[in-house]
Amino acid sequence: MNYLKVCISFIKKTVAIIFITFFLSLLIDFFFGRLILKGLDPILVKTEFYGRLMRIDHPIFHHSFLPNVKYENHRGFEGKNIFCTNNHGFRSECGEVTKKDFDYGIMGDSFVEGTSENFEDTFVGIFSRKKQNLKVANLGIVSYAPSIYYSKIKYLLDNNYKFKHIIFFIDISDLYDDSVFYKLSDNGIVSERNEKEKGLKRRKFLRSNFPLTNYYMFVIKKNRQLKQDNPLTNKDYPFFNKKAAIKSEWTFYKQDKHPEYNLGILESQNLLLNTMNKTYELLKKNNIKMSIAVYPWPQQLQSDSVNSKHVIMWKKFCIDKCVKFLNFFPIFFEKKNNSSFIEMYRKYYYWNDIHFNAEGNKIIAEKLLKEF
Repeated sequence: MNYLKVCISFIKKTVAIIFITFFLSLLIDFFFGRLILKGLDPILVKTEFYGRLMRIDHPIFHHSFLPNVKYENHRGFEGKNIFCTNNHGFRSECGEVTKKDFDYGIMGDSFVEGTSENFEDTFVGIFSRKKQNLKVANLGIVSYAPSIYYSKIKYLLDNNYKFKHIIFFIDISDLYDDSVFYKLSDNGIVSERNEKEKGLKRRKFLRSNFPLTNYYMFVIKKNRQLKQDNPLTNKDYPFFNKKAAIKSEWTFYKQDKHPEYNLGILESQNLLLNTMNKTYELLKKNNIKMSIAVYPWPQQLQSDSVNSKHVIMWKKFCIDKCVKFLNFFPIFFEKKNNSSFIEMYRKYYYWNDIHFNAEGNKIIAEKLLKEF
């Protein structure tokens, strides 16, 4: 009986100590977390917290960059690059100042932004340097989708920007983002659907109020990702971007109804097509040419075919609307077939990621230069 009392007393004290320690840790984090992080890891702190200050909310097209930004951007534990924007808030070479007239606008999400490379090593940067007689605007930013493409272009045109030709790099994730995350109003303003709003609020709250806790959650997750041998087998490697697996599988999913797609896959496709048709009409009205490019994520190269739903969908859309339809699927499938999936993935993509590395960007740039 005495032994039982001792055990219960010990458990109570242990729980009390854990609770008090946890509470004190959060208290210290709340008041001194950012200061502590500066000493622990100034590189990651700058990226994970202060570097985010360059990404701003926009009242019309959801999010944008601050103009005239220059800072050292760190990609987790895997290197760094210099990140600059020009006087318009477009990613560019450092110190670039231009007027509002452009020959080409290149629109897309993080693949177009080139989040992990110096600008000159991104496919937009390579294209710009090789075409120095042309004025090229990088309009892409991470997490953009067709609703934002339309909204941003409309905003730019309303503010006296001029383009001769806009090339849209339509991403695999656009279907999910526009059917689950974003909502385009009749007056061209992009807002968030409830699902994204809740997630963003949670992340912002944690990052703003408990930066030390948020930092260690990031470190633990990143370390787990780096240990995976094949990050794309989602069931075996749940720490590799589970959300990316969900966003990509619509192209080879066998049924229309998907638990993560509110509208179903077919209706989500129609939503995207309608939005891009709206964008086409806007460009046509302003005498701007349209081209569309599609490219595979690693998941498509592993589980899909060269004749992906994504390719078929946009190739058909382009028949009577686009100057060019650029299909990068055959190029990357050929490279996979000539070696192995893992070899190809390591060579052209970032490990534990969906994005192209410098070599992958070169492949995109080569075809872009050949076609334009």
